[in-house]
Amino acid sequence: MTVEQARTWLIGSSLGITAANALFFLVAPTFGFPLDSDQGTRLLQIAVPVFTGYLGSAIHFVFSTSATMEPRHGKGVSKQFGLLVRGPVLIFIVWAGAAIVAFGVSNSSSAAPGIGMSVDTLALNLTGALALLTATTNAIVGYVFGRQSGTHSVGTSPGE
Repeated sequence: MTVEQARTWLIGSSLGITAANALFFLVAPTFGFPLDSDQGTRLLQIAVPVFTGYLGSAIHFVFSTSATMEPRHGKGVSKQFGLLVRGPVLIFIVWAGAAIVAFGVSNSSSAAPGIGMSVDTLALNLTGALALLTATTNAIVGYVFGRQSGTHSVGTSPGE
């Protein structure tokens, strides 16, 4: 994975996850998912700021004057780079998705009474998934969208 591919992945996944969260938590109560609209909004308040922060870094990068510059070692990143970029996002999707499905199933009209996951437990799971994502991806976002003085494209000297 190149730095440019990492940037594209982070922008695309942040936009997609933000849209999916907004769509689900705003519409789900209307279709019988066991949340009321206030609870859906509460869960949005937990998840959306993380992804909008990543997008803010990307926007700053794209509109900066040095947007074409690669971070140092841009093409020499390790093979683990792609795993570190994609892994936390994919874990978030699986963890948050599992929590949402478990909440929905355990609180459905066909579930046994008293076994349903609480909204607080769902919120705790979303917070845990976001904590993992934030701890790992913030550093990566700083690297792939960061502006460093003295940065130059790989293969050129600082004076070129």
